[in-house]
Amino acid sequence: MKMKETKTDIRIAGIAIELQRKHIKNMHLRVKTPDGKVTLSAPLHMPKASIERFVRENEDWLRRKITEIKARPSIQHQYVTGETVRLWGESKILVVKEGRRAACSFSGARALLTVPAGSTCGQRERLLREAYRRELMAAIQKTAPAIEQLTGLFAAEWRTKQMKTRWGTCNILKRRIWINLELAKKKPLCLRYIILHEIIHLAERYHNKHFYALMSYYMPEWKKVRAYLNSPYS
Repeated sequence: MKMKETKTDIRIAGIAIELQRKHIKNMHLRVKTPDGKVTLSAPLHMPKASIERFVRENEDWLRRKITEIKARPSIQHQYVTGETVRLWGESKILVVKEGRRAACSFSGARALLTVPAGSTCGQRERLLREAYRRELMAAIQKTAPAIEQLTGLFAAEWRTKQMKTRWGTCNILKRRIWINLELAKKKPLCLRYIILHEIIHLAERYHNKHFYALMSYYMPEWKKVRAYLNSPYS
């Protein structure tokens, strides 16, 4: 009988961890933003002793990451004129005006948001999110074909969605790749790195030596890009 994937709450070295048992080969430790919640994905049959040892070996990194995330300032946007938003690593001044037709676009150093009278913060946020989606899809359509040609790996479909803990994800069987909308706020090199990362999963499912060798072959500087992407200053 095939074992089911499970989620349980555990505590190791005084750190609360959500343990996710999955059909995977290796363990993966993550700290979520913005709350610093720790998740550990582990193979279904991984012994508890091995899981505890893995956490303790990474305890110093884990505590630094938790502290770093919790220390980040919380930005509460109201989406009104004068606020700053990001697009491709650059700051844009938000300009909001009333109009009959709701729309959002980027022009030079400004993000232009046209909203009906009495619009809510949530409505303005959704308009901006859709503008990010258009920007991101256009960038994917421009960037992905070159990477596909370079690697000889081709996705059947590219999609975007808001994700809390991942920059991208790959459905290997359907050859469908999802890219996090937040990447529209980062420098274009970050998008190229994530596209490459996800498309290599079509050749190698797991984050193992073969996977990282392919990453290094196609993007020798990928570790620096990853560090920048995951830093609070990107």
